[in-house]
Amino acid sequence: MNKQKSILICPLNWGIGHASRCVPIIRYLQQLNYNVIVAADHKPMALLQLVFPELEFIRFPGYEPNYSKSNSLVLKMLIEAPSIIRSFKNDAQVLDKIIQQHRIDGLISDNRFGAFSSKIPSVFITHQLFIQTPKLLNFTKPVINYLNFNYIKKFNEVWIPDFEMEPNLSGNLSHGKLSGLNVKYVGPLSRFTIEQYDQIENTEKVYDLLVLLSGPEPQRSMLESLILNQLKNVKLKTIIIRGLPGEKTIPESSDNITMKNHVNQNELQTLISESSQIVARAGYSTIMDFVALKRHAILIPTPGQTEQLYLAEYLGKNGQFTFINQKDFHVSTISKQASDNKVFQTSQDDLLQSTIQSWLSSW
Repeated sequence: MNKQKSILICPLNWGIGHASRCVPIIRYLQQLNYNVIVAADHKPMALLQLVFPELEFIRFPGYEPNYSKSNSLVLKMLIEAPSIIRSFKNDAQVLDKIIQQHRIDGLISDNRFGAFSSKIPSVFITHQLFIQTPKLLNFTKPVINYLNFNYIKKFNEVWIPDFEMEPNLSGNLSHGKLSGLNVKYVGPLSRFTIEQYDQIENTEKVYDLLVLLSGPEPQRSMLESLILNQLKNVKLKTIIIRGLPGEKTIPESSDNITMKNHVNQNELQTLISESSQIVARAGYSTIMDFVALKRHAILIPTPGQTEQLYLAEYLGKNGQFTFINQKDFHVSTISKQASDNKVFQTSQDDLLQSTIQSWLSSW
């Protein structure tokens, strides 16, 4: 079926989350015998190459923010807006060449605004239709969200990786007045499946603590250093996944700590099931993975990233996860009573698959 048609997948380059949630989409397109090509760079490319070594990959550099140690990401992006807009235009020019050279028939962009072409059917994946701003910048929210909608409207369809009705995972980030957008809620997108959850329910615990690091620098390294320093005085058998696919070196650590730069999907699923407690950033893709495996986690939002702060607070209030600010976190205070997350429905294969099929049949 349609072996000759090629779909281009373009995840945003900011960390590995946008790439990991493309995994179930790529899997299903492969089942339908479409030719999938990935255009990415750095960690997103490294992750998807590990999962799908058989695919064709195209290096597609793009704008990547440098997080400061204290400033808001929203403020930084406002300051760098001219550079960001130029990067969108550059992305579009590079993409046109890719489309022509590789005879691309359809495009799926995960939150990469510049990965757009009016020449072929296109999809934009996002859980942030409504950008959250710091209180001091609330006056900018109408303008920011107007610009956000204007860029997203260029795409033929918008796929929201969440439930349309309550309870949902993203709250005000993706639920509100959606005029002008062709929105489809496709359910949470995780690299894990319900079959993998069934395998881990009764797994014996091996580690006291699993730490999943992710996201841009310098905040990724800052949290890593904070946790390593705290673990010196706490006898917890800990494994730390540094979130650095492709990295070769690993820093020295104490005897009770195992450190790995990256693990594959099966190893990660095993570690999640074998760990009594889990600490992670409040990235949306990470949250969707925990929901798929029905595991509770302690969420530490990246300082200055209002989206992660909102998600951690929202899901913490709903009792699905535990929210702790980075400045307040200490491993010695981790509760041993945290229960597993068993509220959200997790099997969304039919919803995602029907959305993909509908899109493919429309052109």
